Amino acid sequence: MTDIVLRVELLDVEPRIWRRFVVPAQINLRRLHDVIQIVMGWEGEHLYEFEHDGRRYGELDPFGDLGMDDVAQAVNLKLCTLISRLADSEFRYLYDFGDSWEHRIVVEETSLEMSAPCPRLLDGAMACPPEDIGGALGYASLKAALAGDADEHGEMLLEVIGSDFAPNEFDKSRAAAELVPIQKRFRRL
Repeated sequence: MTDIVLRVELLDVEPRIWRRFVVPAQINLRRLHDVIQIVMGWEGEHLYEFEHDGRRYGELDPFGDLGMDDVAQAVNLKLCTLISRLADSEFRYLYDFGDSWEHRIVVEETSLEMSAPCPRLLDGAMACPPEDIGGALGYASLKAALAGDADEHGEMLLEVIGSDFAPNEFDKSRAAAELVPIQKRFRRL
């Protein structure tokens, strides 16, 4: 068994929000989703999908409203299998089909020796946007309101979220601590 270093980047926002982390090669995409949620700072309240070369992997929409009939179950595909199909060392991850938070995942290293703890966070930058704010445009409005610019939507978001949100700060130790329950499942501690 080996470990893999991934870099996930949130697209359509500036400055770039990213995380670098290590996961076991045998992790399935459902569990990888859990890791991404933690390291990015998402709350896991919405549907998601991984996509590469026209193939989609995720969870079925319980209401059948989102046209996900062709989505394969993420729990049935291991990361090492997906990586073996990649021609360019990257694939996509979409979280929250309403806000459409699109992420690019880059495979930075493969075949690392197994290490403990795993999965583990290596590095990152910038805070993850709050949930349910209207995607990249809503996030831009929120940041404008935090900077004191008059934006009606941003002011409304600021009222709900609060002025203590700091978009330039990433709490690496908090994210790392939240990975502990997943690390225990891999029994490497």
